[in-house]
Amino acid sequence: MTTKLKEITFLTIKNLKNNEIILPGDYLKVFDQIAKELKLDLQDNLLMEKELSYSTDKINKIVEKTSKNLTQMHSSTKKAQKAILDKDDVSLSSISDEISDMQKQISFLQKELFSDTLTQAYNRKWFNDSYLKEEKFPENGKFAFLDINKFKTINDTYGHLIGDQVLKYLVKFLQSQLNYPSVHIIRYAGDEFIILFGEDVISEINVEDKMKDVQEKLSNQKLKSAKIDNLQFSFSYGLLDYKKDDSIVEILTKADKLMYENKQKSR
Repeated sequence: MTTKLKEITFLTIKNLKNNEIILPGDYLKVFDQIAKELKLDLQDNLLMEKELSYSTDKINKIVEKTSKNLTQMHSSTKKAQKAILDKDDVSLSSISDEISDMQKQISFLQKELFSDTLTQAYNRKWFNDSYLKEEKFPENGKFAFLDINKFKTINDTYGHLIGDQVLKYLVKFLQSQLNYPSVHIIRYAGDEFIILFGEDVISEINVEDKMKDVQEKLSNQKLKSAKIDNLQFSFSYGLLDYKKDDSIVEILTKADKLMYENKQKSR
């Protein structure tokens, strides 16, 4: 199921790659068409539409706020030019404070744009638009691709709200265990995540041993809530090196295969 979804995703992106603008409806239409051709039954189609709609609303709000900040920035620049000509130091000080506030707001909006709405990990947009360079890695490092074992069973048994809590817990757990400056955690799709280990952290820790340790620690954790008692879950992962200019498609395919092998061993 997971491998076929990746294949459909790659084919969808390939079909839409030359489009200047890709609307959520266009993406869904192409995705559904390819899914039917590959005979994949998408039971969670309505959930997918809801998530895409939520993401679109979020982006629209960010665009609107950014536009207002840019308009205000333009106005402040004009006022600053006049204040400089008039040698008005009081006005210049006030304008400087305005611009400083706007810079903070724009920085916050940028962070919001590149954060996954549910888990607050980096999202796929950050990975594709800010990290990768033309679908290639910009540096050397290690690449971990992981997903939650039997996540569909968790959703079917406890409901999607509990499933969401599991996703959020996983990210917080990974962040606490991998708290290094050059480690980036990305929610790639659904319950699939990417962890990037930069060269700095590779020279500091043994990443292979660390990932095994994190995997074991998580499997021993117990989640509690008003509806469930002692829920335990685990993840499987594939880990490999990547070099500068390696293709993301090739690395992801290899990592997915390694993850599947890891999943088979853990059963």
